[in-house]
Amino acid sequence: MTAVPAVHRQLLARCQPLDGGQGLPAVPAQRKARREYENRVSALTP
Repeated sequence: MTAVPAVHRQLLARCQPLDGGQGLPAVPAQRKARREYENRVSALTP
């Protein structure tokens, strides 16, 4: 998917509660996928 980095950052912010925060159980595969996506988004900006 092609979008400006700001859109990707908004998606990451919305997914963060799924990482085990707010009393929700954490799923290791979800955390890893989010971490990898966050790394890719971080690489988009100089």
